[in-house]
Amino acid sequence: MATDKIIVALDMNDAEYALDLVRRLKDYIGCFKVGSQLFTRQGPAIVQAIRDEGVDVFLDLKFHDIPATVANAVAAAVKLDVRFATIHTMGGADMMIAALDVVQNTRTTLLGVTVLTSLESDDLQEIGFDHTVQGQVLHLTRLAMASGLSAVVCSPQEIELIRGQFTEPLTLVTPGIRATATRDMHDQKRTLSATEAFALGVDHVVIGRPITQAPDPVAAARELVKSCKPD
Repeated sequence: MATDKIIVALDMNDAEYALDLVRRLKDYIGCFKVGSQLFTRQGPAIVQAIRDEGVDVFLDLKFHDIPATVANAVAAAVKLDVRFATIHTMGGADMMIAALDVVQNTRTTLLGVTVLTSLESDDLQEIGFDHTVQGQVLHLTRLAMASGLSAVVCSPQEIELIRGQFTEPLTLVTPGIRATATRDMHDQKRTLSATEAFALGVDHVVIGRPITQAPDPVAAARELVKSCKPD
């Protein structure tokens, strides 16, 4: 059966290509990420088209604005019947609480994004933060949990750190996943392989190019599911 533990990122422009991948992969993958690139080009219709294929959608638009605006955006995401939607924890407690109120009694899980996987400690200092990446991730995770969130997005390199610091039930989702331990970093700086991430205790991994740009995406997805044994 298809797993929702591995989420395939549809980071592309073309709706037909995205839907073709969904149709080819849905026997193995039960959830697909629609991010800023695809959503901006294709709009809510692509989310509905993917849902019509019988799989779930991770809407990764990372909302970050004043509380009322974010709450309204999340309400729109809920109407699209998405499984996951992301907000930036750096928006603060009031913003997170307003967004969380909207998803109560729905099937949508709100994910709080901590620190993007493209950033390292030097990058945080450059934009004015005193924490290291690890310190900032822990700080934002605490803030998210205090605001009522029970799921956060972190890099694979913070999985063990978070699991060691928090005993409360907490769903971890990690992007920046490589096909293997030694390949395909692209623009991600804090990354691991899917197998490594699951071994450290992550709940869901998001992986894109190692599957979507593989010579045979179906074979790549099948082998990844088999090797990770995520269920």
